[in-house]
Amino acid sequence: MQAPRWLIVVESIALKFVFAFLPLTFDRNTKRFQKRTKDLIISVVFLLLFAVLGPIVCVVLFTMNFNADNQITNVLSAFQFAFIYLFILIVQIMFLWKKETLYKLLNEMFDLGHVLETVLSRSMTEFSVYRWIFFKILILDIVTQLFSLYTFEGDTFARGNDMLTVSSLFLYGLMYYITIVENFILLGLVICGVMQVMINAVVKQLARCQIRSKQQSMVVTPSQGLVQMYMLHCRNVDIVQKFMDTLNFPTLMLTGWYFFMIIYSVYYMYVVAFMACQRGIKLDEIKAYMNPLVFFLYQCIQLYLIVLVPSVYTDQAKKMMRLLNLVGANQDQHRLDQERLIELLMVDCMQRNYSISNYGMYAMNRALLFGMIATMTSYLIILIQFHIQEYE
Repeated sequence: MQAPRWLIVVESIALKFVFAFLPLTFDRNTKRFQKRTKDLIISVVFLLLFAVLGPIVCVVLFTMNFNADNQITNVLSAFQFAFIYLFILIVQIMFLWKKETLYKLLNEMFDLGHVLETVLSRSMTEFSVYRWIFFKILILDIVTQLFSLYTFEGDTFARGNDMLTVSSLFLYGLMYYITIVENFILLGLVICGVMQVMINAVVKQLARCQIRSKQQSMVVTPSQGLVQMYMLHCRNVDIVQKFMDTLNFPTLMLTGWYFFMIIYSVYYMYVVAFMACQRGIKLDEIKAYMNPLVFFLYQCIQLYLIVLVPSVYTDQAKKMMRLLNLVGANQDQHRLDQERLIELLMVDCMQRNYSISNYGMYAMNRALLFGMIATMTSYLIILIQFHIQEYE
């Protein structure tokens, strides 16, 4: 059960890093959250400073990068700055408002994880999907942000304007905040998904014990352990539902953000390539072209993950029905009480809705991704047509 020391350190740093923006304190040793007045004051001060400085930064960047020859790009840029400002402002207010709910919910999540680690005698860090989320948080996100900053506008930092340089750095800090909010949602779902895998593993062990005992003509009664695991399964499902209900609005805004930014990035790449073909491609322009390309690929990854992780959890939760059916198929046919118990568990399992939705408007699954791709393609065609008309 004991994970390697380096993996425990990586886990502690990643968890502390993701939970740092919450008005709560995360203890890396006990894996519990604490409420302190100091954290609340820091969050309120940050919110007030951002409410004042945010519009100034957005106006400076919009003015400095205003393009008189392309009004569509100006409108998209203005919408981008407005969205970033409103997203951070609303989400931070929401975290302050729902501090008590997050405090209870996150502690309950880690308590359940500790129970399952004890039952299965395996650490959550042994599961590859749990380790991959740390790689994303500590390496992929930071490297991508730094590379995007390096290629930002090609000559942004060579213009000699300190205000523009500081504002650009501040903007990337704000966009990284959006990344941290998504990491918070993904991490919560990954933890619950891993816990569901652990529950399924224990139930599968109970079914295998039944099969072996049946072959050896022995009588085994797994009802007590099965009920306990099913209760933990129900507890995990409730945690996921409460977690996503609490974070419905940030999830909705993140989905809209990636929808918009993918369209914006592709359109911007098209405009840059179009202008470069007209005046001739220069070697210095390749660096400027890399920024929207890297940003586009990164946004695609983010959108894919925010759709994939809920789908993976749903798939794991639905496996409980098949496992209950496996246990029921290998039970002692002469134990009517045990047969009735499994039937009740299966009926309860069938009545549960394991899919994760956003305000009940749409399910967070792979079908959503395909629908968004089709819609984004339609919007891109319209924007490109408008751009072509301007140059006719």
